[in-house]
Amino acid sequence: MEFTRDEAFDRALLRDIKDRVFYFLKKAYGIVNDPSTDSMISWGPNGNSLIVHRPLPLEYTESFLFHSGALSMERFVAYGFTMTVSGSQVEYANDDFVRGQPQRLEKICDPFVARVKQHRELRLKQDNDRKRHWEEIRSYGMVVEIFKHIYSVVDDPATNSFISWGPNGKSFIVLDPQRCACYCFPYNLLEECGFTKTVSGSQMEFASENFVAGKPELLKKISEKHKPAMIAYTKKFREWMEAFSRNPAMEKRTDYVLQASSP
Repeated sequence: MEFTRDEAFDRALLRDIKDRVFYFLKKAYGIVNDPSTDSMISWGPNGNSLIVHRPLPLEYTESFLFHSGALSMERFVAYGFTMTVSGSQVEYANDDFVRGQPQRLEKICDPFVARVKQHRELRLKQDNDRKRHWEEIRSYGMVVEIFKHIYSVVDDPATNSFISWGPNGKSFIVLDPQRCACYCFPYNLLEECGFTKTVSGSQMEFASENFVAGKPELLKKISEKHKPAMIAYTKKFREWMEAFSRNPAMEKRTDYVLQASSP
């Protein structure tokens, strides 16, 4: 299951962010517009910028900038202002931060909120991509273990009465599919991963150049060559298991995905 967005929460969050940005800009506008602060901060010559002549006193930074003056002034840049440094003065300009037109402050908020929304959507996509990646790794690892399990069962002399190696050691023969079903043999997966299937009466033979008696190290080649099929099989198997768990009637079915398919 992927991570999903709670749209109501997102709307509330973005509205809160916009309110905070607007509050910051409104407070800043008020201080810039106050003639008593002109020695510290004032309007630029074109009326669409503010000039910080020297660091603001603590009472100003705490009243509307919320934290230390040096850091807080950088918020103007985050909100789309351009910054110009000239000696000890710093100028922050924005086309919608205009003397005598405080109603335009809201236009500064919208692009910033849009960037926040875009960033959140990107993070959600990255989180889901990362989640899918790790699910694929887990799925791939699970199927690799399945092939090791099949190999160990075929190679076990105690199982020769119902499954054994073929005469050339490059195949295995299922003598009794019902007994093999107890070992959860994924016959469909074998065919999807390049095994050839030969049916003779009630017996089935599966052959692969990389499934060889005495050479379990070759299993790695099957895994590498058929990785997409292995991941897809695991996904289908999990979907089937989820459907099974949600539907009690499935318990009475016998055509399980891990049983032998009909010839």
